[in-house]
Formats: sequence, C-alpha cells, structure tokens
Amino acid sequence: MDVVKSRTKSLTNKIQQANEETESIARFPEENPHSVIRASSAGKIIFANQSAMETILASLKVKVGGQAPSELCADIDEVMKKEDYVVKEHVISSRIYSCTFVPVSEHDYVNIYGVDVTDRQKEIESLARFPDENPHSVFRISEDGTVIFANAPAREKILSGLDVDVGDKVSGEILEIVSGVFKTEEFADIDHIIDERIYACSFVPVTKHSYVNVYGVDITAKIKAQEEMEQANQELIQAEKMSSLGIVISGIAHEIRNPLQVVMAMSESIAEDDDLERMRSDAKEIIDASKRMANIVSDLSGHARDARTLGDSTIYLNEVADKSLALSKHTRNLNKVKIVRQYEGKPTTIGSTSEITQIITNFINNGVDAMEAVGTITLATGVDNGTCYISVTDTGTGMNEETQKQIFDPFFTTKEAGKGTGLGLHVVNKIVTKHKAELHLDSALGKGSTFKVVFPKKP
Repeated sequence: MDVVKSRTKSLTNKIQQANEETESIARFPEENPHSVIRASSAGKIIFANQSAMETILASLKVKVGGQAPSELCADIDEVMKKEDYVVKEHVISSRIYSCTFVPVSEHDYVNIYGVDVTDRQKEIESLARFPDENPHSVFRISEDGTVIFANAPAREKILSGLDVDVGDKVSGEILEIVSGVFKTEEFADIDHIIDERIYACSFVPVTKHSYVNVYGVDITAKIKAQEEMEQANQELIQAEKMSSLGIVISGIAHEIRNPLQVVMAMSESIAEDDDLERMRSDAKEIIDASKRMANIVSDLSGHARDARTLGDSTIYLNEVADKSLALSKHTRNLNKVKIVRQYEGKPTTIGSTSEITQIITNFINNGVDAMEAVGTITLATGVDNGTCYISVTDTGTGMNEETQKQIFDPFFTTKEAGKGTGLGLHVVNKIVTKHKAELHLDSALGKGSTFKVVFPKKP
C-alpha cells in the first residue's frame, strides 16, 4: 500500500509539473516582447500576441482570423513542405523584420517569430558604407599583400603615391608591416612619408578573414604646425636667455668697475711713489682686485661655455645650483640673504646645462625679489625613486591660488611696471616641457614659495 501511495504521489507531482510547463508555454507568446504569430497551413491567422498585432499585423492590416498576405503564405507553404524552419526577412511599412517560420506538422500550423531588425540593419549598412564615406584613407590588404579594397581618398593619396592600385600587391615596408600584424594579431600605428606628405597609419588585422584594414590620416599640417611651434619656443627661450644675459652683463660691468678703479688708482700710486713698502701694499690691492675681476669673468665665461654646447649632455644638478647662484649674485644684492644648500648625493640628468641654469637663476632671482633681498634661499637637489630633482625655496610673500594659476602665462607678472616682462616663468615652463620634466609649485601667502623641477628616469 505504501509503495502505491508513493508512486501515486510521484505521478501526481509529474503531472503538476507538466501542467505548469504547459501553462508557461501557453503564456510564452503573450509574454514575448517580439512578435509571435500562428498561422494554419492554408495561411489563416489563428493566433497573434500583442506585439504582433500592434506591429506586423497592424501594418499588414490583417487581424486574427484573417488571411495572411501572399508573401507570408509562400513562406508557410515552403516550411510545411520542407518540414524544417526557414528564416526570412520581410520589409513591412518601412520596417525590417527577421521572421523565423517553424512548422508544427502534427497540428497543421506554423509558428512565426518576428524580430524588428531595422535599426541593426541600418547600422550594418552604415558600416558597409563607412570606408567610402570616410574623408580619410581606408584600404584593405590581403595576407599576401594584395590591395583588395580602397576608398577614394586612399586611391587618390596613399596608393597613388605608392604607385599601387586595387588588385596590385604592395611591397617593401608596407608588406613587412602587414606580415608583422598577422603574426602578432595586434594593430600597429606607424607614420609614413608618401609624396612629401606624412600619414599616420593604423594597421588593424582581421585574421578571421585574412586581411588587414589600414586607416590613414594626413598629419602633414599638424606636424608642420608642431615644428613651427617648437621653433617659436626655441626663439622665445633664446630671446629670454639673451635678455637675462644682458642683465647679467650689466651687473658684471658694475661689479668690475669697482675693482678696476682700484687697479687704476693703485697703479698710478705705484708709478708716482718711491716708498717700497707702500708700493708693495698697493700691488697687493691690485692683485686682490684682479682676482675679483677674474672670478667675475669666470662666472660669465662658464655660463657662456654651457650656452655654446650644442645638443644634450650630462647635467650635474649640484653644479647647476652653484652656477645659478653665482650668476644671481651679479644681478641681485644677496648681502642679507641666507643661502642654504641641501644637496643629496650627486644627481645628474640629460639635457641642456645652460637652459637648466637659466631656470634655476630665474627661480633664485624671483625669490630674492619676493623677499625684497632679506630672507633665506634654499637650494635642494636629490634622487627620488629613479627620478632626480632640483628646487629653489624662498621665504618671500608667497602667492594666492589665483596668482598660481596664471604665473606661467605669457606676460603675466606681479612685479611693478618696468621691472618684469612676464616671460621668465613662461619660458621656464617651455624649457621644462622640452626636457620632458615636471614643474611643481608649492606656495601660500605669507609662507614663501618652492619651485621644483623633477626630471624623468634616465633611459
């Protein structure tokens, strides 16, 4: 008896499960967001869900119980004969529907599942037209190097420059790149000069179809603009350098005048004096004054020698800090300025010593001006995680946030009229960028400022 009860319960559960599945299947057409239609083998519409009634049938002006149009009837006949499903596309009221016809022979009807693919189809058509509508060059090269497609810009510009047309094979560097991207299955971006024009070309492998899509953009104007900008920057740097040099020379002329007057006076005294002891004393004064002038000339000639060095060389940042300070002494009164050196090791980088000296001299001069020649200037160098740096800190008035945002803009200055061009820090920023370095500013009103240049790791 227990066995019978258990078996009966099991059968009851299976029947209930089957009923639930049947109800779910029965509800499916109504719950489906796409169109579901059921038509008899004769083409009579015997069921349609809400989506189908609002779209396909509404456009065909057919209701449930009505006759399907001839094009649908033809598809219904086909699947009933084949006893296999068929997928067809139908254009109904300017909408494209992908319709799957599934025959149910035992019940003599066909289920039709329709999906609106209009937007997807338009996207596909747009992609298909893309190469010809693209204003830039687009062409396709097979694995053996044959050009199998090219849009008008590609034919008129790149391919004509290579003396190649659709159907021809490319050679040389282009063929090597095509072979390379097929092997790596990764795209490659390479610039090419063709007929004196510069093209940025992206080679994108489509290994599934054994071809490479090449997208070329003419960047000649952009490159020339960059070169002109670089030339303008160099001229600006040179102009600022000459301006700074003029100020230094003016300061040196003033400094040399005093010891030179001593030399002249003592020389005249010796010429007219018979006292050997006084003559020796005057001669000592001449020697001391001459040494002062020699040191001044040495500072200037050292800077001039750095400026004459062409190309990049090793920059010793500790020496740059000392040279910059020596140059500043000729243009600023440092008698009441305390100099603190915080050199950690002997950091070096690659670049132009004269240009980095120009940067640090500018920082020192600005710092002294901000302190009104009374306070502390701290020169620091060091190495940090492979990078190296040099910084100048002053105890001047500092800057508010608004000033910090504008401080590197051309012609912006906080100095009185006639005391600053507003180009110094702008040029500094250009030099820093040229050296692929980073410029950091830390400043606050009443707390002074720190300008720090961080150079990249050596290659």
